[in-house]
Amino acid sequence: MTGLYIHIPFCRHKCRYCDFVSFEGCESYVEGYLASLRREAELYRNEKIDTIFIGGGTPSYLCATHLNNLAGMCFDMFDVAEKYEFTIEVNPGTLSDEKITAMLEGGVNRVSVGVQSFNDDELKAVGRIHSAELAYNTICHLKKMGFSNISIDLMTALPQQTKETLKSTLNTAVSLPVNHISAYSLIIEENTPLGLEYAQGKLRLPDENEDREMYEYTVEFLDRHGFAHYEISNFARGGFECRHNIKYWTGERYIGIGVAAHSYTGSERLYNTSDLKKYLAGDMGKETVYLTEKDQISEFIITGLRMNAGISAAEFCDRFGRDIKEIYPKEIEKFIRYGLLRYEKGRYFLTLKGINLSNAVLCEFV
Repeated sequence: MTGLYIHIPFCRHKCRYCDFVSFEGCESYVEGYLASLRREAELYRNEKIDTIFIGGGTPSYLCATHLNNLAGMCFDMFDVAEKYEFTIEVNPGTLSDEKITAMLEGGVNRVSVGVQSFNDDELKAVGRIHSAELAYNTICHLKKMGFSNISIDLMTALPQQTKETLKSTLNTAVSLPVNHISAYSLIIEENTPLGLEYAQGKLRLPDENEDREMYEYTVEFLDRHGFAHYEISNFARGGFECRHNIKYWTGERYIGIGVAAHSYTGSERLYNTSDLKKYLAGDMGKETVYLTEKDQISEFIITGLRMNAGISAAEFCDRFGRDIKEIYPKEIEKFIRYGLLRYEKGRYFLTLKGINLSNAVLCEFV
């Protein structure tokens, strides 16, 4: 079935590293924005979906009534499967019991908490509004209130972060009632406060070798504590992999509604406008990019190799009518020879070394 993504672009405070389409101080637009979401959702009425993901921005910044109405819209407009996954992103410092109850009563069954670190100095350096203690207590409270499927986001290569502080964060993470952890390196975007500091030489970050050491330690540590490494940046206890995000990595169809949201049909991508005022006025943009077979082949490989399950040579042949080695003979032979790629039981996988060099490897399939 199709997946549904809904973008909520409002934040209490925009983090210093964030270049997502999100806005602080725009609370007066929320009512109109939710009305625009409903108008766009009408375009897909009765579409069969089995995953819903509300991301942002900070969706939990909305009030309880808005959260309940937003969840209700999903079930009103779409034909939702009986066994669905419904995720909403939340940030510590933006929740209340009323909001948590509204989400639970609205049918949300998975929550993703933006923690990033359990170290106060690191949180302050990247502009997070919460403390490590508040993040810890928020996760425990979500469990107490009734959420049994809790995911958290962590970041590595943060300003001031060391391997020792990362170890402390990971130890705290696995002590909590969480089933899924996303752990990814900080990316410095040039048009952000952190990006400007970095360009001026004012920002001390772990170097590339330290970053890779942190990543490899994270993989080993989480595996040792029961979190399987199922995608480059994602780890889960058995059965708690994010079904919605897997759609992105395996080329399944999904619908995106909201400002800056994307949709994918298999042969085309649709991009909504990133201009909030245009979206509120009913101009969704809907720019369409048609994918050639070459584009589809590249995406199949690039997204599929992000998964630890790799890509199936037989599935590739069934889909595109050609052997993958006929199209990329030199690349595959080279990456296997250098230990970046391996072939086993009809599937190609990135090795840990290949994951560390994934940008260099994957770009050769473009």
